[in-house]
This record gives sequence, C-alpha cells and structure tokens, in this order.
Amino acid sequence: MKKLLFFMLLLICSCSTIDKNKIVENNIADKKNVLDGRKFKLVSMYKDMNITIEFDGDKINGFSAVNRYSSLYNIDGDIFSVYNLITTLMSGSKDKMNAEYDYLKLLKETTSYKIEDRKLTLYTLLSNNYLIFEEI
Repeated sequence: MKKLLFFMLLLICSCSTIDKNKIVENNIADKKNVLDGRKFKLVSMYKDMNITIEFDGDKINGFSAVNRYSSLYNIDGDIFSVYNLITTLMSGSKDKMNAEYDYLKLLKETTSYKIEDRKLTLYTLLSNNYLIFEEI
C-alpha cells in the first residue's frame, strides 16, 4: 500500500501545469518560423514565368515574372497579411507583364494560408484563385 501511495504521489508531483497562453503564442510563432528562410515557386499558374516567394523574418521577397518585389507580411493565427508591396520598375513582354500584374494582385489580396510539407497555398477572400507554391 505504501508503495502504491508513493508511486501516486511521485506521479502527481512530476506532472506540471500547462500555460495555455504560452501554447497559443508558441503556435503563432512556430507557424511563422515554419516559413522563415524558405523559398517557393508558383506552380498553380504561370508555371513558365519562374515566379517565386521567399520568407525572411517578417519580410517576403521574390521574382514576379519581370520584376523583383518585397513586402512586410504578418501571420496572426491562420490570417496571412501582406503590407506595402514594392517592386522594381522593369518592363517586359505583354504576357509577362500580365502574369506579374495578376500574381501581385492576388498576393496583395491574400487573407489566409496553409502549409503542408513542401507545398504552400495562399488564399484570397474575394477570388477563387489560389496561389499554390512548391518549395525550391
């Protein structure tokens, strides 16, 4: 009986409480950390345009068919927001310029995301088009 009581006391003492606020904070940070330092290529549209997105801290940058772009971004739970998108001012063929316009428009309208293994999907609220990327 004493051994059972000792075992139960040991078990109770070894268990620790979990701070739910820390779990939530860690999950948000972990989601952002999952993207940090990774580079993806757009595969859902304009596959031959070599459109890319790269994550570096709170910034994204990449190639958008003709120009380089960069922006700040934020993740809050499953919400994904892009801020102050800037690009270089190069000119290209009409098809590349159209692809770039479409891509950057969708990127600015991104509201949520999903990442599974080496695949990143950015969703927009007002469009049925998704930006699907594969890691490179």
